[in-house]
Amino acid sequence: MRGMNSESIDLIYLDPPFNSKANYAAPIGSKAAGAEFKDTWTLDDVDVEWIDLIGQKYPALRRVLLAAITKSDKSYLAYMAVRILEMRRILKPTGSIYLHCDPTMSHYLKLVMDVVFGKRNFRNEIIWKRHTSFAKGSQHAPKTWGNNTDTILYYAMPQAKLRPYREMTTAEFAKQFPLTDEQGKHYYNASSTIWRGPNMGARPNLCYEWSPPLDMWKAQHPDRKRPVFRNPHASGWRLSKNRMDEEYRKGNFVVKANGKLERRKYIHDFKGKQVGNLWDDITLALGTERTGYPTQKPLALLERIIKASSDPSGDGGGGGGG
Repeated sequence: MRGMNSESIDLIYLDPPFNSKANYAAPIGSKAAGAEFKDTWTLDDVDVEWIDLIGQKYPALRRVLLAAITKSDKSYLAYMAVRILEMRRILKPTGSIYLHCDPTMSHYLKLVMDVVFGKRNFRNEIIWKRHTSFAKGSQHAPKTWGNNTDTILYYAMPQAKLRPYREMTTAEFAKQFPLTDEQGKHYYNASSTIWRGPNMGARPNLCYEWSPPLDMWKAQHPDRKRPVFRNPHASGWRLSKNRMDEEYRKGNFVVKANGKLERRKYIHDFKGKQVGNLWDDITLALGTERTGYPTQKPLALLERIIKASSDPSGDGGGGGGG
C-alpha cells in the first residue's frame, strides 16, 4: 500500500487475522492444500518500535494500543494499526471500508477505526450469521453460547454513497407487486400513505386542497369534472402540493372511476429489498466454491459489499446500480 497513490481507492474490504490464538491449515487434497497460517501474536522489539512511532504522530491511537490488556493483543493491534493508517491514506473522499473480524478483537479494532477514520464516519456494525452447526454429544458441559457470527465494521467517508439493497426473487416480486395497471405494469396499492396519521401531529403547511393538474386532467378525462381532495386530519398530506402534482404526472397517483384517489408504488421505481445490519441470508462457501482454505469467505458476501459500495461506471463513490 505504501507504493499506492493517496486517495486512489474507492472500496476496501479486509479480512485480516483475528488474533484467535489458533493455527489454521487447509486439508490435504483440497484446492487450498498447503495454505496455512498461525494466528498467534507476541510483542517483540519491532512491535514496540511501531507503537512508539505511531505515538509520535497519532497520540490518541497510541493510547488505544497501550490499552490492550495482553502483550499479544498489543502486538496484534500494532500490526493492524500501521496497515489501517495506510488504508485511510489511500481511500478516496467518496470511499468505504469494511473490516471483517470477530469478538476476539472487534472491540479494540473499533476503537482503532474510530481514531483513524473518525467516529462520525462509523456507519454500521454488521453481524454476519455464518450458519455454522455446533458440535453435539460432548461429554463436557458447555461454557459458552454457540458462536456462529462474525462482525463487519463499516466506515465510510462523508461523500460515500450506499445502496443497501438486494435483488428480490421472482416470488418476492409477485408478492410485493400483485397488481397491474392498464399498461400491464406491476404495482402495489400504497393509498394508506396518502395522508399522515392523526397521531403524527398537526402540520398546517401540509393541510391544503388538491386537484389533479388541469392540463393532464383535461387530456385524460375530457368529460369528467376535475375532483377536489381535502385532507381529513389536521396532520395533513404526506407530500407537499408540488410533490403531489409531480407524482400525479408520473402516474403514481390515479383518480379511480369511483372518484377515490389511489397511490401506486411501481416495480420500475423499486430499488430492491433493503438489507439491515443482520446478514443471515448468506451461508459459508459450499460445493464447488469451497476451496478448503480454513477461513474462506463466500463470494456472496463480497458481492453484496461490492454492489452496495461501488459504482460499475468506474466513477467511484458507490451508489451504482447492479
